[in-house]
Amino acid sequence: MVFIEPQDAPRLNAYVLTDLSAEELNSFKKAFEYGTFAPFGTMLELILKKAPDDYLNRPHSYIRTRENEAGRTDPFILIDEQLRLEGAVWYVDTFAADFEVDIDEPIAASTAVLWEILVQTEYLPISWATYQFGNGHIHADLDYCGVKTPVQENFKQPKVNRCDGMDLQPLRQEQTMLIMAEPGDFEKSTDEEVLKGLVPPPDVAYRLKEEVAREFGVLNQWVDGIETQSREQPDGTVKEFPEGTVRLQLKPDPNVSWPPYKWPEGSL
Repeated sequence: MVFIEPQDAPRLNAYVLTDLSAEELNSFKKAFEYGTFAPFGTMLELILKKAPDDYLNRPHSYIRTRENEAGRTDPFILIDEQLRLEGAVWYVDTFAADFEVDIDEPIAASTAVLWEILVQTEYLPISWATYQFGNGHIHADLDYCGVKTPVQENFKQPKVNRCDGMDLQPLRQEQTMLIMAEPGDFEKSTDEEVLKGLVPPPDVAYRLKEEVAREFGVLNQWVDGIETQSREQPDGTVKEFPEGTVRLQLKPDPNVSWPPYKWPEGSL
């Protein structure tokens, strides 16, 4: 038996500050799904919700403060008329820190500066990943978008961050899915010609049997694998597997009609 591992991507709140038609909402969702590499390589999910009345017609700094007071200190997304005008949304992070102000060449004028950026929807997930896990900082992208340094409180962003028109399709095509394959569903090889095609070369290479790969809609190829008997699931439960089960990373077949991506429960 083959088991496809469910996604367990980080989630951010996304507050809708304007009235969106069903078509506009669907267009936003499709753009975000494309940029987050859904459904198999999903790097970020949004809990899409109508903004509280208290957030309407308020400065973004006010909303950030209220979120902090509620114990929600993670970044969040604001969706306003810029979605309709520019196909872009606001990524809102933190207020500037002392070390960003009290230095010889400050990047923020004061700690009242809110680090936020208007970014094209498709590039929201990869921007988030850069800020959270890479060496990127919103300031660098703001500078590229025409915001002068040191950044002032209530600054204006002259142009939308579109990540210089990065082509996301090649990255999407490289996304893989995690598969747990039980004994009888895969084959293995120690052939040197097979092993040297993997980097670094493992001691053993694995692939699904051809009929199993076709049934589950994956592109079959030799890959490294990890033997495992249990995996913790996103809901905290532990799923057990027979002895000899291997975990493989394989690419989904783009010619298969996969079920659509499911937005988190509670999303619009």
